[in-house]
Amino acid sequence: MSAICFSVALANTRAFDDNAGYPRPILLPRVDKLVVDKSRRRLTLMGRQRVVRSYRISLGEAGRTPAGRYVIAGRNPKSPFHLALRLSRQAPAAPGHAGDNLQLHGTPDWLGPLAIALKGSDWTTGGIAVGNEDIEEIWNLVTDGTPVVIKP
Repeated sequence: MSAICFSVALANTRAFDDNAGYPRPILLPRVDKLVVDKSRRRLTLMGRQRVVRSYRISLGEAGRTPAGRYVIAGRNPKSPFHLALRLSRQAPAAPGHAGDNLQLHGTPDWLGPLAIALKGSDWTTGGIAVGNEDIEEIWNLVTDGTPVVIKP
């Protein structure tokens, strides 16, 4: 009896596809790089030089999100922006350039369903924002140390 309950529970998760009547895992390639295209407002997760996932993003006001090469340097599960991944420059920043406190994060938890209004608008203080469902997926697909390229 417990095996039937377990199978039904797996079939109802987002990680399984029940097209053939049996739950089977949806296998995704390992994400080995994130590419942010500021001009297109897109974040693309790459694995083996192929697109794994792509997301619409919001950026910092007045173009404050700095371009450059970063790595995922840590995680904040208690962020006021749902979840946050801390980004660190791969090379030291030039004097007077931002980029030391950059984060990839969700939307403010206190906004609830109103957060949808922020999607695609530039509202952060220099970070990169995605929807809360998106940051949950990204959080689970990337590992610390993954390179991040932010293109102008």
